[in-house]
Amino acid sequence: MENLKMQSADQLLNLLNDLVSIGSISLSEAEIQFPLRVEHHLKQIPFFSTHPSYITNHLTTDGRSFLTALYKHEEAVKTVVMISHFDVVNVEDYGELKHLAFQPLELTEELFNWAEELPEDARADLESKEWLFGRGTMDMKCGLVQHMSLLEKASMEQWKLNLLLLTVPDEEVNSVGMREAVPKLLQLAEEHKLNYSLFLNSEPMFALEPNDKNHYFYTGTIGKIMPAALCFGKETHVGEPLSGLNAAWMTSVFTQEIEWNENLCETVNGQMSPPPTLLWQRDLKKDYTTQIPHRSVSLYNLLLMKRNAADVMEAMRGIAETAAKKMEKFMLEKYQTFQLDSSHLPKIRVVLFEELREYACNKMGDEFITLLEQSVVTQTIGDSREQSIQVVDQLAMLCQELGPMIILFYAPPYYPAINTADYPIIQELSDSIIHYSNEEFGFELSPVDYFNGICDLSYAGLQGELSNMHRFDSNLPGGKQLYSIPFQDMSKLTAPVINVGPIGRDAHKKTERLHMPFAFEQLPKLLTHLLLTHRDQ
Repeated sequence: MENLKMQSADQLLNLLNDLVSIGSISLSEAEIQFPLRVEHHLKQIPFFSTHPSYITNHLTTDGRSFLTALYKHEEAVKTVVMISHFDVVNVEDYGELKHLAFQPLELTEELFNWAEELPEDARADLESKEWLFGRGTMDMKCGLVQHMSLLEKASMEQWKLNLLLLTVPDEEVNSVGMREAVPKLLQLAEEHKLNYSLFLNSEPMFALEPNDKNHYFYTGTIGKIMPAALCFGKETHVGEPLSGLNAAWMTSVFTQEIEWNENLCETVNGQMSPPPTLLWQRDLKKDYTTQIPHRSVSLYNLLLMKRNAADVMEAMRGIAETAAKKMEKFMLEKYQTFQLDSSHLPKIRVVLFEELREYACNKMGDEFITLLEQSVVTQTIGDSREQSIQVVDQLAMLCQELGPMIILFYAPPYYPAINTADYPIIQELSDSIIHYSNEEFGFELSPVDYFNGICDLSYAGLQGELSNMHRFDSNLPGGKQLYSIPFQDMSKLTAPVINVGPIGRDAHKKTERLHMPFAFEQLPKLLTHLLLTHRDQ
């Protein structure tokens, strides 16, 4: 056992400090290089010295990579997949301390000189000397460190349980890494004759309310989808506003129907999803002119539990029709106020993208529309959301006779919700780790159905009908060339999911921090107990 390098609290702290020091911000060069550092550390484990091919870096289609590392025991019948992501969000919010954002030990020490500027709770945590500050400490490189430690421990102690470490890029943006890892998981299962029995993620615990000090684990993860609307009005000069229809105003009315709409929330076992909110809203004029904006777009964040893409699109259609009626009522009242002839006031049409595309194909031909979409996707400067907007806008301009209209579509990304709390395996594991933490550490672990921070467990299976997922693909402008989810392969992953991770606070803030006593002393024991209990189930 003298070769162990990832087991003691000091070793775990040093390993975390090293991984955090690589500032693997999403879409950065450091994100591309990061898996090589993980590989370097894993190769120090004797098992991988004799099985070097069991560690692999897999290229993604955009030039990044995800890493898999397999510990395999010839008598094992179960395989646990340990999922983590290694990308982090940017560090602009650190201001003058930006140069220390990826140096946790130095940053934590320096913060004592800035203590008076910290929020009260962060200052109290700093002064306790039990918390480590820095970008990525809790979200989620500590989780990756735990999985690396478990690989080493399992291999040295010869556990009769296969462990497959999977760590991926891009979770904070579009989850390219996890989406492309899904088919690779199926390939590895076939190649090594693996039976996936559990997907373990170790994202940090998230507070359910401010100053929440409870300890949680999760038996699923909340879903996220981005419904969007392009409002197409009628152009006119600002001197004659009543001769046109301002799309920016249309969008504002529609947004009023979406923002914090409790009917778009879900409640499962007493846990309620946060209400929807506007993420992006702008008109599509390229330059300043005295023409009113007659095309405007809005994107919304909607969190899911039981609902899927088909459910959401139907709900959005109903909301859009309500908004359209309110717009028409407003216009009629204004025409009457200004004593204008209202007999020619237009009806506002609600159109799904799939309906708009079918209309455009009938008008212009399938080949023309397909080439148009491809050219927009390949030539538009910007991210995938901008590209999807441009596809809708181009098709709307070809079909102006349908206007005025509200065109509903989806923009990337989509994280389907998953929850396996009712699986007997999960129920047994939950009871076991609750009892263990009570007996060993003296605190109560509370199960939560849905991790509320959004994570890559969304792709570790498929809940709901595969046919419902077609509704997402058919209403995604640009199609699979722009963004694709391997729904078919996801449906073949049938093992339950669980998230047991460190205690952290303030994800995506300059006060992001990790509770060290739990992360380096208690959590390794808890995860070991979890895996050995699962092995023996």
